[in-house]
Amino acid sequence: MVNQYWLGLTLFAIPFSTRKVISPVFYQGTFVDYASISLFVSDLLIAGLLLLWLIDFKRTGRFKLGPKLLTIPLLLLAGWMWVSLLWVSTDILVGVQSAFRFSLYLGLYFYLINRVAEIKTLLYPLAAGVVAQGGIAIGQYFVNHSLGLKWLGESVLDPRESGIPVVLIDGVRQLRAHGTLPHANVLGGYLALSLAMMWPLLFDRNRVTNRLMWWGVVGVGLVGLALSLSRSAGIALIGGGALVVIWLLFKHLNKLWSSLKVGWPIMVAVIVVVASQWQAIAPRLSSDPNTLEQISVDSRIRQWGEFRQVYSPRVLTGVGIGQYFLSIWRPEGEVASADQMPSWQYRSELGGWSYSAARSLNYYQPVHDVYLLSLAELGPIGAGLWVWMIVVGVYLSMKLVKDQTVWGMAGLWAVLSVAGISLVDHYFWTLPSGRLMVILVLGYIAVLWVNSGYNGKRGNRKSTSVSE
Repeated sequence: MVNQYWLGLTLFAIPFSTRKVISPVFYQGTFVDYASISLFVSDLLIAGLLLLWLIDFKRTGRFKLGPKLLTIPLLLLAGWMWVSLLWVSTDILVGVQSAFRFSLYLGLYFYLINRVAEIKTLLYPLAAGVVAQGGIAIGQYFVNHSLGLKWLGESVLDPRESGIPVVLIDGVRQLRAHGTLPHANVLGGYLALSLAMMWPLLFDRNRVTNRLMWWGVVGVGLVGLALSLSRSAGIALIGGGALVVIWLLFKHLNKLWSSLKVGWPIMVAVIVVVASQWQAIAPRLSSDPNTLEQISVDSRIRQWGEFRQVYSPRVLTGVGIGQYFLSIWRPEGEVASADQMPSWQYRSELGGWSYSAARSLNYYQPVHDVYLLSLAELGPIGAGLWVWMIVVGVYLSMKLVKDQTVWGMAGLWAVLSVAGISLVDHYFWTLPSGRLMVILVLGYIAVLWVNSGYNGKRGNRKSTSVSE
């Protein structure tokens, strides 16, 4: 029972950025997350969960590897991250932190495979997270600033400050909702993946009030996602949702209709709320070269050029895990070597350690493409392992879909969302919350696979019904 509650708390805590910064880095008064050493609450919760499992494992002694096609690339990727530390020439501690944290998350993946027998065990705390993050997002958007929840990891959000994600409405800077995540796009990705995994709960066969409750959860999540104004998350939601609806129309029309009869008032309310904010949404779709969105696009184009500068000297090995940002953060336009990197110094006016660099920090952002980031940091081997994981996730989900299970289709939607968002953003690779989202999606698919009786034993496979 303790393990179950601890798992629920761990999954609920994924989007909360509460942490202790052990070794902070500042530049021009701005905290530099990519170069700092931090300990997150989620790290402690996962470590505690694995300790409880270890204590129980001594009694049971049973271990499942899960679907080998998925588990092997995960293990190899974690191992290659550690190996890449051998040629790191910028900041070895940042690399160790990144490799260790991914290994810790891999432990969570194995915990899910071995200790979760019912997929709803994952979805209940995930639903609670959607309500919490969606509620905070709605509050942030309509008060147009942060809610003062710094103890939950909420950023200080003032739309008047330069660099805060906003849209312009009649010259007024409107804050994009963040929740307790570090950026509005990350909130959008979290909600998109969570909704992709949990929508089968709308087919709950229990009381109508249960289905109405799940529709309420989805409604809050949809509004929160819309107010994040994340284009990548919106495309993932709409594209994947259209695919799912088409599939349901052909395979489970009666169940779809039965669920819609319960949830249509909530969906109408969601549409009304989102439509009322069209003035904020429209600029995100604009091609006007003078808009903030065009500036964002131009920034991404520049980042692709920086990627070539980082990657070209190390085409076989990459610069090492966690080193991309440190390799482009330089006073000149060339990739910095070890002795060219800005030196550490303590700045009393900032109350922390700082790199002595000359250019504006706002210029430096990782390339918004996980495939390119993995290539730059870990070379062709690391990038190949990342692609392998995504492709296998799609393959396993499609095998589960063949049984006409909504759970398999949910896994397919989620992993395709990861694949698509990875093309236009970096947080699945660079941020702890982003990596945890990926591990959760892959763990979700692995749990379905193992408990559907596949796992290499197709002759004795159990069926999985729509209502499970």
